[in-house]
Amino acid sequence: MQSSNKPVTPFEQHLPRRQMLFLGTAMTGMLLVPSVSAQSVDARHWQGSAAVTRQPEHVVATTIAEWRSLWSRVGSPAPDMFEAGRMNAVGIFLGRRSGEGYAVNILSTARRRDRIVVVFEERMPADMMMAQRGAGPRPVAGGGIGGGPSALPSGASGFAAPGATASLGPPPPPAARPVGPPTSPWAIILINRADLPVSVEQRLFR
Repeated sequence: MQSSNKPVTPFEQHLPRRQMLFLGTAMTGMLLVPSVSAQSVDARHWQGSAAVTRQPEHVVATTIAEWRSLWSRVGSPAPDMFEAGRMNAVGIFLGRRSGEGYAVNILSTARRRDRIVVVFEERMPADMMMAQRGAGPRPVAGGGIGGGPSALPSGASGFAAPGATASLGPPPPPAARPVGPPTSPWAIILINRADLPVSVEQRLFR
């Protein structure tokens, strides 16, 4: 017989064999639990600072007519590349801003569990960014599109009633000095899949 020189710890001495087996099985099961992470989704986007619309809102397009209507809010003809039933599009409009230097910055477009989440932040002039960071962190503002508590209903037009999807953060305080004419920053994201609802989240602090 071969003897083992491995010392027996007090913890093992006081555990019946059945309990030790159960503990080992439970720990093995914990190691096998998969981690949930975001999965990047193929998308492209356009952005600018002079949208025709001056209202803050998130809008989703699921048909060619809605795709064209989305671009009419920008004041430009829609690119001829939308495929209904295979793509979704999201428009993010910040509304009127006091001057130049503001923009929509798309941080990610990814799948999280059963939906696609578009995360963006508002870029501001350098002095405004410093003031915002000095004020401390603020929570993330989320607006559902295509599913969830604040979501647009699936099907139908895909457009919410006026103001229903305006879930952007409050506009920044006026700049201390004139920074140019008023602007209206916007971004449009074309997502190359249409099988999942879409949500939009604004990151208010980095």
